[in-house]
Amino acid sequence: MSFRRLLTVCSILGTSFLVGHAVAANNESSKLSSQDRKFVMEAAKGGMMEVHMGQMGQDKGTSSGVKAFAKQLVDDHTKANDELMNLAKQKGITLPPDNPSAMPKGLNGKTGDDFDREFAKMAVDDHQKDIAAFEKEANSGTDPDIKAWASKTLPTLRQHLDAAKALPMK
Repeated sequence: MSFRRLLTVCSILGTSFLVGHAVAANNESSKLSSQDRKFVMEAAKGGMMEVHMGQMGQDKGTSSGVKAFAKQLVDDHTKANDELMNLAKQKGITLPPDNPSAMPKGLNGKTGDDFDREFAKMAVDDHQKDIAAFEKEANSGTDPDIKAWASKTLPTLRQHLDAAKALPMK
């Protein structure tokens, strides 16, 4: 076989391999239930928002408790976001882009103790909603990998809720 012909065959095989992987990823994505897909998208948006909220808390928080909790939010949610991004890639899901402007407006213009109180209230409310969504996915989702990730992430969310509740809110 000539070199030129060998190169053509290798090129065709390589292209077939890539197309096959793209089709496999697309098939994986199409197998997901709407609940699983919606959960992944909402968890991604919420996780990115938590990182931005934590960064804001580190910058604008006045109490050492808010600053420490804000750092924990950034660290834990960055890790969870990375895990979710890898899982989504395996499942053929394209996650929404990060949108720092999607921060809840309740923190805008707040400073000092007002910021700390609003930050704590928002963290409690947000983590209560997150826990409910993660419990629903862990209990009734259909994709075993997504369910496992939701279950694995729940203890961290519960710990965040407890820590947020311990912050001064009055």
